[in-house]
Amino acid sequence: MKDFSLSDVRLFAKAAQLGGLTPAAEVLNVPKASASRQLQRLEATVGHLLLHRGATRFALTEEGREFLAAAQHALTILDDVMLNLSSDGSAVTGRLRIAVPHYYGRELLMNHLPAFMTAYPRLEVTVETGKDRADLRRDAADVAIGYGREGGDELVVRHLKQEPLMLCAAPAYLARHAPVQDLPDLSVHRFLTTDAEGRKREISLATIEKTHRVRVESVFQSDDPEMVLRLALSARGIALVPQSLARPQIDGATLVPVLPSLALKPHDIHLSYLPARRNTPKIRTFVDYFLDVFRAS
Repeated sequence: MKDFSLSDVRLFAKAAQLGGLTPAAEVLNVPKASASRQLQRLEATVGHLLLHRGATRFALTEEGREFLAAAQHALTILDDVMLNLSSDGSAVTGRLRIAVPHYYGRELLMNHLPAFMTAYPRLEVTVETGKDRADLRRDAADVAIGYGREGGDELVVRHLKQEPLMLCAAPAYLARHAPVQDLPDLSVHRFLTTDAEGRKREISLATIEKTHRVRVESVFQSDDPEMVLRLALSARGIALVPQSLARPQIDGATLVPVLPSLALKPHDIHLSYLPARRNTPKIRTFVDYFLDVFRAS
């Protein structure tokens, strides 16, 4: 394995960020002549040209883009660890990137995020919604909140809470279709689900006791439960959604429960992160804070 000069890597990353060696050298307080030699030394160590540079052109090569992504990730980890070792832990700074699905982000995260940001005012928080599953490496996120335990052994997965599920439909839809008194009755109904993997003729309904395979006419799938709920409100079918999302509509009688005695297995909501980053102050603080919040609830 080749030895890299940390100052060379920092200079390269800063040059890529600022679009030139001169501004990078000024920010890092490096003589311009030395900056050029440092970049050449880094390219010799890597064995590839990383930057096209000239009077009118300054751009990353394909190898440069690949190396930059790894360099930025490594520098972030190193900076976080150095901050952790050099501080008393009271000053948590930096940018925390959180990936969450639509509904779980707004309802679960936002109920507690304002208090977290008040407690750690020097932390910059970025929340990315809209992904049913987050890839922490690909998406460059620090932590992810979602349901299920996808990610394999490469992720640390911590349980936050259980999200109860329910079947529901609009009164107008149920008035036009056959009554639902048992699971097999669902087979003649239009179904709206949060499974976005394509049209299915058979779904799994997991109850506390067992998993039932039920043939249905699946007419809509989305990884956003709120979209599924809106279709149900439009009398388009029977929806399987989180109870907390449907409860206001149930209370307002714009939706009614379907098979309310059916004890559906809840979704497990988890927080996940890469094990190598557990000891960075911003991630450790966020994980501990939210685990404490849900442990007390």
